[in-house]
Amino acid sequence: MKSEITSFNSSFFEYLCGFVWFDQERLEALMKRYPIGATEQGEPIFWHINSEHKITNGRIITMDSETGKVYDDSWYYQDGRPTCLFGEHLLDSFPTQTVALVMDEMTAAIMSSFPTPYVWLATGKEKATPTDLLPLVGKSVVVFPDKGDYSKWQETLQAVPNLQFYISDVMEKVQGDCHTIAQMVLSQQPLRPTEAEAALMRMEDANPNIALLVKALGLEVVGISPTSDIPKDETPKTKPTSKEPKQDAVMQSILLAQEERWHGRNPECHKCKFSHEGINGTYCGKLHRYVEYGKGDCGVEADIPPALG
Repeated sequence: MKSEITSFNSSFFEYLCGFVWFDQERLEALMKRYPIGATEQGEPIFWHINSEHKITNGRIITMDSETGKVYDDSWYYQDGRPTCLFGEHLLDSFPTQTVALVMDEMTAAIMSSFPTPYVWLATGKEKATPTDLLPLVGKSVVVFPDKGDYSKWQETLQAVPNLQFYISDVMEKVQGDCHTIAQMVLSQQPLRPTEAEAALMRMEDANPNIALLVKALGLEVVGISPTSDIPKDETPKTKPTSKEPKQDAVMQSILLAQEERWHGRNPECHKCKFSHEGINGTYCGKLHRYVEYGKGDCGVEADIPPALG
């Protein structure tokens, strides 16, 4: 199987890019802490690196890049070396820092990007053994079990001698569908706006009135040219320039959006001389009421002028 040792071209990083918090700087810092690879299919590989900074194995995750839902996992082993904790290579760099321990690598990687007093590690196993946790002996450890796994962790940790640990029950108290602490934290993070949403935000900055009109009429924003892309008018300003061309462009945009909303159903109705487009729909001057989009039921078809070109 071909793979890359480190790669941002995976469903994991695509998922993180959907959140405002994860800008380029934070993503690069995450990659520096935990080298994360990718398969040819774009599946992330969370490498387990030991205290000698050698890869022992890697966990391959099949996940949805939009929702973060994990569908399957498999392992990529290296040279038959004994396995280790995910993030174990960080222990020597932070000898006095409290360790936050979780089950899956994705949770550890995500939580490491938020300001906490911990160095984040993961077992990569649903049930860790005391042997797996020996590198943590002598350190202070806070465990964040997934929802429903509190008692399982308590049993495992008590079997490790000389381990100072505390088990958090925060996930046992959480309501809703969040299963891990990373899911809980991400559920409170704002999503990165889509291109259309970003365009509307830029429009609101440039002209709040037009933005209100777009929202009121339910228009679709297909894009806005950045100010830097608009050629400057070098003509000497001897007199105020007319605003008609700009207004015409705005009205043309509104008319095009209206056309899309009609989807080709009796398009003449909203062009009829007896009607006009209002905030709540098409107002018929003949019937003196709003009419349903595309119905054209006013009974004056004979008076309808030809469709505008």
